[in-house]
Amino acid sequence: MLARVLAAVAVTLVATSALAQVAPKTPRNIPREPPVWSSLERFSSDAEFLRYVRDIQGLQGRGRYGGNEDNFAAEAQPNAPPPPPPPPPPPPPSVAPSAAPTLGAAAGVVSQRADNGASSGEPSSITNTQTQGVDEGGIVKQIGRYLVILQDGRLFVADTRAGGGAQLALANRANVYRYPGQDTWYDELLTSGNRVLVTGYSYRERASEVTVFTLADNGQLTREATYYISSNDYYDVENYATRLVNGNLVIYTPLAVSAINPNRAVSWPLIRRWISDGDRETRTTRGRPLFDAQDIYKPVQSTQNPVVHSVSVCPLGGDLSGDELECRTTAFVGTGQREFFVSTSDIYLWTTPYPYEQGERCAADADASLPATIFQVPLNGASPRAIHARGQPINQLALDSSATEFRALLSMNTSGCNRASEAEMAYFRVPFTALTTTPRQAPERSYTETPTPGSMTYEVRYTQTHVVYGSRDQYRSGPPQPDSGLTNVTGRVVAVPLAQPRNATVIEAPHNIIRVERAGGDVILTGYRSDEGLSVSLLDLGARTPRIAQTQVLRNRYESEGRSHAFNALVRPEGDGIMGLPTITRVKQGHRWAWRSEASDISFLTVNAQNQLGIAGELEADPNARDSSYACEVSCVDWYGNTRALFIGNRVFGLSATELIEGELVGGRIQERQRLNLSRPVERGARGR
Repeated sequence: MLARVLAAVAVTLVATSALAQVAPKTPRNIPREPPVWSSLERFSSDAEFLRYVRDIQGLQGRGRYGGNEDNFAAEAQPNAPPPPPPPPPPPPPSVAPSAAPTLGAAAGVVSQRADNGASSGEPSSITNTQTQGVDEGGIVKQIGRYLVILQDGRLFVADTRAGGGAQLALANRANVYRYPGQDTWYDELLTSGNRVLVTGYSYRERASEVTVFTLADNGQLTREATYYISSNDYYDVENYATRLVNGNLVIYTPLAVSAINPNRAVSWPLIRRWISDGDRETRTTRGRPLFDAQDIYKPVQSTQNPVVHSVSVCPLGGDLSGDELECRTTAFVGTGQREFFVSTSDIYLWTTPYPYEQGERCAADADASLPATIFQVPLNGASPRAIHARGQPINQLALDSSATEFRALLSMNTSGCNRASEAEMAYFRVPFTALTTTPRQAPERSYTETPTPGSMTYEVRYTQTHVVYGSRDQYRSGPPQPDSGLTNVTGRVVAVPLAQPRNATVIEAPHNIIRVERAGGDVILTGYRSDEGLSVSLLDLGARTPRIAQTQVLRNRYESEGRSHAFNALVRPEGDGIMGLPTITRVKQGHRWAWRSEASDISFLTVNAQNQLGIAGELEADPNARDSSYACEVSCVDWYGNTRALFIGNRVFGLSATELIEGELVGGRIQERQRLNLSRPVERGARGR
């Protein structure tokens, strides 16, 4: 996965360390193999932890630590992408005409996600989250009648029921940053009750910044507190840095053991509260450690390149204005690669070694699966548990759990020795009782071989009944080049029933697969057959055999954003509903570049109870919408995108950069009803503090 500076999966905030001089080490014997413990037990002190660090670095031949504050996280970083080029100009608006069924009244409408950033009491779908009940940091959330939007380091509060009716009005605008030019990216927004949490990364503080606001009944914002958590940049092209579960902020933090100087005392990552800003530094409280050695469990899997994986649960209840942020942290020494998944009751880490650690074993076992350990951390503070396995999930969306079991879709041939062109797949599931404090190898019956998607890369999603994955024919997300001669590209899709995984169905989609999303009990697939436009297919999972019910082509339309949050849907129990995603009309911009910051149109489709898709048209972006008086001062690249489809009851909205547009379905077509320009000057009394 690409990263702005540091990639992370599911909830990611990265720890750093400052190092203080102590007495030099004494010579000691170095073990021949990395130390491994058979049960989950914690280090008793910093001294014991540093002895382990010396042993590991002795096996490596030398330590890779240095002398600056960022060394802890430096070894955990994959290669970051080069700085982005200047964004191209925005595309002209366009409408793709087509008939579509009419969406029924909102009564009884339920989203495929019951808890996704909406809090009005109406059936709504604001954020396309992975797990019901686990919210993810995004760019727009709902608190009652208000939509809270994060853009350019600012919060915009849009009143959707202004004047006692259904008019749109800008109730408030507040800067999250405290002064112009602040070297901070503000990326993610979460809400808990009337609290608004904004997560950013401060290069000045070398820390992740969490700023808390409260939203009053009249839509006014008040800054409550700002916290700094020692870190490198958490940004990930696909995943989200923050999760919110039952009023708890969940934080994941990796710490590379190879970057620690064992001859110096460890200065653990801190959580500090902001007090004031000075000319050269920010004044904060002294803070408290996020964790220390006595929170770290010793390794239960052999690795010469260990990482300390920590997960923190931080309750947000009570008044935070004068308090430190209290967090409970659990940490494990494990292998370097990880995927991170949060359910409503537990945090899971699937850890595997880096493929290059296979070494000389390649000749004997060229297609070996990577060994793995799965850690389970209960959110209620109970003791963690683990189990050993093999194989590797492609990302966090390949992990899932039910009330009784943990499950994963795995690539089994991802070792450094593998040269295959197709992934060998397995569906993995174990009951919670199999995870213990003395981890054992998962039995063979835990794995069910499933069909290959036909490539090494694929998209994956769980529904209540199936896990569905489809092949990508390339890493990029754009359509085939016009001169490529590709006019009938297809993609392989596999639907695995969770109750009977041996009965998987292979389906040929009439396009490649760049997106797999849940819509009610079924799945939406997007991709390209040619350069004529985006294909959207509905995979009917309720049929006797899963099948492509229908495909619609949005001619001369191309996806402009790649994140899961860019897609959204609201589907009734009867099966009819509406969905939307950002599109543009210029094929050369249809590669979903992470740094693209121009406004996009929002394309809508409807689905009826017979699983037929209808093209509803677009709410179009205005390329000249930004007010001449408006200036972005901080966080001026939209790394998380800027366009979203939003559904509140029977109302349909589209966020397009600095405009909030409301549409209405009339005869199966979306028609613009009103729009609110967020960049216009705010009326007196509508500013936060």
